[in-house]
Amino acid sequence: MQIIDHLQCNPPFTNHPLPMQPTTNTPFERFAFAAVIVLAILAPIATVYPLIGLFYLLVGFPIFCIVCAIKIERDHMKALAKAEAELSDIVVSDMRTLPQNWEATKTVFIAENVVIANDYFKSFLWAFRKLVGGESKSLSRLLARARREATVRVLRKAKECGANVVWNIRYETSTIQTIFASDAQKSVTGVEILAYATAFNVTAE
Repeated sequence: MQIIDHLQCNPPFTNHPLPMQPTTNTPFERFAFAAVIVLAILAPIATVYPLIGLFYLLVGFPIFCIVCAIKIERDHMKALAKAEAELSDIVVSDMRTLPQNWEATKTVFIAENVVIANDYFKSFLWAFRKLVGGESKSLSRLLARARREATVRVLRKAKECGANVVWNIRYETSTIQTIFASDAQKSVTGVEILAYATAFNVTAE
């Protein structure tokens, strides 16, 4: 069994890797990240004028971050739906054993991970949710996005390797929290999902 982890199949099982648009690190994501860095650098300059600086720090900057976060999340969900539709020909299962009439060939082990950062708006809602408890729908969406993204990456690698089945898929979840804070003040700043599975080409008798 070969092990494939973020690498091209070598040698590939197929000479026709799947051309797909990236679901993360899009041009808008890169623009938003660069813009936030520039705006953060300019923040001390804005404080020279108290009224402008107060508006900038309390209204302008947070609103810009929230708008960017909403667009990035929506674009990501749309891209995931498109990728999942394009990869729908691959059979995915979390079962351990194969049907008796299946004959598996070209077996590889695939592991893919993704880290999705929590945005300003979700952190804001999370701070209030911790006061009363209950389900945090904003963080549930964050976890769902990360899980779907990790699954898509596994399926893409399987497709690239010429596999038509992804079997015994498993997920590991880790949360990323603020470092310099007490346990009571720590908040979720991101989530990592590791997805791993066995991919192979199968023919039924």
